[in-house]
Amino acid sequence: MGSFLLVAGLMRAVAAAPKIDYIEVFLTNQVLIHFDTEANRTYELQYTETLVNGVPGGTWTNLFTAPNIPFPNHYIVVDTRLRPQRFYRLRATP
Repeated sequence: MGSFLLVAGLMRAVAAAPKIDYIEVFLTNQVLIHFDTEANRTYELQYTETLVNGVPGGTWTNLFTAPNIPFPNHYIVVDTRLRPQRFYRLRATP
């Protein structure tokens, strides 16, 4: 999943940037949000319904938190489609 960086003769794993892989329509009023995680990182899937100067912004709300676990995983999170617009981001902490 990640790449490696050679620093002073030591090989260190470089964490990949968090990425939402896919958003798909589900049933009549929901979406499914897919993303992969790396081991030993906590991920927060967040949304906002606000555009600031044409860019998603304003207040971000946590929709789901993927816990820090010792192995990679794939998550599928269900969200509503009943709002007029919703923008998502995925944040990760080491």
